[in-house]
Amino acid sequence: MKDNFHEMEKMKERGSPDMSEGRSAAPGDGVDARIAALFDQLTESEKRLAEVVLEAASDLSAFTAGELAARADVSAATAARFFRRLGYESYGDLRRSVRNARTWGSPLYELSSTERPADFARHVAQDIENLQRLAAELPAAALADAVDLLASAKRLHVIGFRNSAALAAYARGLLAHVKPDVRLLPLAGQTLAEDLVGLGPDDALLVFGFRRRPPALRDLMAVVRDTGARILLITDASAARTAHLAHVTLRCPNQGASLFDSYVAPMSLISHLASAVGAALGEAAESRLAMIEDLHRRLEPFMPAGRRLPRG
Repeated sequence: MKDNFHEMEKMKERGSPDMSEGRSAAPGDGVDARIAALFDQLTESEKRLAEVVLEAASDLSAFTAGELAARADVSAATAARFFRRLGYESYGDLRRSVRNARTWGSPLYELSSTERPADFARHVAQDIENLQRLAAELPAAALADAVDLLASAKRLHVIGFRNSAALAAYARGLLAHVKPDVRLLPLAGQTLAEDLVGLGPDDALLVFGFRRRPPALRDLMAVVRDTGARILLITDASAARTAHLAHVTLRCPNQGASLFDSYVAPMSLISHLASAVGAALGEAAESRLAMIEDLHRRLEPFMPAGRRLPRG
């Protein structure tokens, strides 16, 4: 755990995007936004507790304040002071806030909620709110670092588990239009060890790590970081220890209006990143797109209206 704090301090000194830049918490903010806004002011022990709270936020009802404090190796007094610094009267107040906001709710919790499911208008309104938050809160410097990391990588590997797998596949599809050697991991029939062998400083890993993240994701990122390859993590507000292993982290709001999380914001971010990488690569990307269009014409000719398909 201590290594995580030292790493977070280093990231802060580098202007890490993990912490919101110049943003203060508002009374209506969730615990994730409050922690991000105050992180620079927290003591080292409070930062350890902040990590634990973020990682347990999907199931805070299962933990007492004492259990969280023990996990973070801090005193009960430190924990009580930390919750008050976040703007909560007590740990119970924090738990009620998370439960009512339903920011980290599982589909099972959402389905068992007494609230009626969101109608379509509220569903769309939540997606719009997520996009607006993404535009307002994503640090410009972090976004520029992400584009540079993707554009400069000789080989780019893309990975995501569970719901993040769909995001990884979409990102690979777009990025492969503008740069060569973009690989989706894992390849069918191969292990990750076979996919990752030979990685080095010229490589980069694009990771989609939205909740719920399997523990193996951190192990994978640690292995890749040891090779010298750079890591871009696109995730939500709940990632703490996972984000410490990334060189650049971009966080997307993903709160859904009812049963499931929303992935509208990360999908929009993927499209922007791919376009920005294409612009950064300039003539090389333009030439690649031209070759793709030529292959489209050769392999997928347009079928004129009225043309009859061969019989049999």
